[in-house]
Amino acid sequence: MHGTRGIPGLICIAGFTALVALTAFAEPWTTWRNALAPMGWKGPELTLARNGAAAYVIAIPDAPTSQDLKAAQDLAQWLREMTGADFSILPEAQATGNNVISIGMTKRLEEASKSIDAGVLTVRDLRDEGYVIGVKNGTLYLFGGKKRGPIYAVYALLEEDLGCRWYAGETSTIPQTPTLTVRPVPRSFVPKLTIRDPFYEAAFNGTWSLHNRTNAPSAAVREEWGGHVDYALFVHTFNTLVPPEQYFDAHPDYYMLDSNGNRSRQQLCTTNPEVITIATESTLRILREHPNCEVISVSKNDGGGTCLCPNCKAIDDAEGTNAGALLFLVNKVAEAVEQEFPDVVVSTLAYLETVTPPKTVRPRANVSIRLCTDNCMWSHPFTPAQDIEAFNKAMTGWGAIHNRIHIWDYCVNFSHYPAPMPNIDAIANNIRFFVANNAQGVMEQGAYQGPGERDLLRCWVFAKLMWDPTRNVDDLTQDFIWGYFGKAAPAIAEYNSLLEATAREHADSLKAPKDGIRYPMDSEFLTKDFIDKANQLYDQAESLAENDTIRERVERDRLPIMYVQLCRGKEFTGDTYPQILARFETIARRIGLTCIREGSPDLDEKLKAWKEANP
Repeated sequence: MHGTRGIPGLICIAGFTALVALTAFAEPWTTWRNALAPMGWKGPELTLARNGAAAYVIAIPDAPTSQDLKAAQDLAQWLREMTGADFSILPEAQATGNNVISIGMTKRLEEASKSIDAGVLTVRDLRDEGYVIGVKNGTLYLFGGKKRGPIYAVYALLEEDLGCRWYAGETSTIPQTPTLTVRPVPRSFVPKLTIRDPFYEAAFNGTWSLHNRTNAPSAAVREEWGGHVDYALFVHTFNTLVPPEQYFDAHPDYYMLDSNGNRSRQQLCTTNPEVITIATESTLRILREHPNCEVISVSKNDGGGTCLCPNCKAIDDAEGTNAGALLFLVNKVAEAVEQEFPDVVVSTLAYLETVTPPKTVRPRANVSIRLCTDNCMWSHPFTPAQDIEAFNKAMTGWGAIHNRIHIWDYCVNFSHYPAPMPNIDAIANNIRFFVANNAQGVMEQGAYQGPGERDLLRCWVFAKLMWDPTRNVDDLTQDFIWGYFGKAAPAIAEYNSLLEATAREHADSLKAPKDGIRYPMDSEFLTKDFIDKANQLYDQAESLAENDTIRERVERDRLPIMYVQLCRGKEFTGDTYPQILARFETIARRIGLTCIREGSPDLDEKLKAWKEANP
């Protein structure tokens, strides 16, 4: 279920999701605008606060859930930030009259819906995270699904109707108005993606994740706030399920037969009955140890390789893919899991040799296919995935045979985390393409070991697109820039336009750049002219910054340009190399940048090399 539906007895609209796609602003941005503003018919005018005094109270059920309490507390907190008013949180029995904001499944909500069939007013309809915003007789109703739904209803109102923002970390951008009048757009929404994972370190903050409605395993959302999607094992789990140090010496036949006729610890023999038994027992044991687990991975080890024994090869040959023998094991494990843990999903990888879907074998209903864009985005990082024939075929193929697809996408230069990366439009297109082909989860792997290129912007924009893929990516980008960079926003916006224009000018070289997603810093599009223009814009942005906070945000955003200069040496820095290097180090240490490339921390190593190369 996705989008909107009428809520009996409440003022609601239909078609909200479809209308959101029309929110693109035609005129140029010259100030901040609310790119998240809901489209559709507005409800009646509600004055929540007048001259710094609350005109409404917040009501919660007599037996509230922890999520109801969190929703009410956060709403009171942010309304106080907006208006200066203290909003009382009352048990519903004490909240009389109509000037009430009803949070959660209150009796007041039940009464409001009595006159019409209330069949849709069930937690099942809203699932874990869906929400409803409704108005009736002056009362504002905010409620939702059993986990994070009521909290998301509150943040939808705050963000979309009232213009509040939580762009990065613990920061907030809250409009100030002692008299707060709003005409909320009544609506309901259930996100199509049940897993939304902008896999950047900046998105691991639990408070930020809650504010921006992501639910990744890596996000530390507290359990009393509704928690996050809980994995028992995340990925590449064969060695965990059937440890080679325990079994290989005595039972080499448990492991793959390679092309030289030798048994290798690299992968399992997935058709061996004893392997299936051990893997199943290991999976069930782990699930018993993790009673809150929602997903467990039964997936190949990293690095490729597949078993060529007669049984595995016969299945793979018949199915036209190495995914055939893999699913033979995964389905057997999933069958046992379903009997004891009917709500747990068994995840496996469509990755490297297993990307192609099988001809006849089908994943069980409780199996999720985590399809990786590896061969696509690694070689074509700036091209939408749907435009790469091989991946398009894999995506549409899996989507045609299964409705539980989770995507692992890649969106950063893993050899140069700070490097300019003009691919936000491509990632936005990817997310929409994935959802159109039965994806239920999306992970965008970026700078997960620390700060990276425009990482704060990326996290926020990707989070909004994962929540609602119909959003306009350009408007989201501008919303962030004009809301986060204050008076420096015009120059930052112009830099983003410059980066996109430069990428378009060099589109041919970026179709399949040297080293793919790990492209080097002498890439054709990283010209001295581009760097010089970028520096002019960042000089302007720093001069426009109204305070040290904004100036430091600009400096962090500028780091990719300085990084390219240092990589290219005095050709791009002239006599200012020592000053740029010193400034880069200062900013990098201030923001906690320790990893220049994927792997172990290497900032000190990089700084040393730069200093030695240009004494």
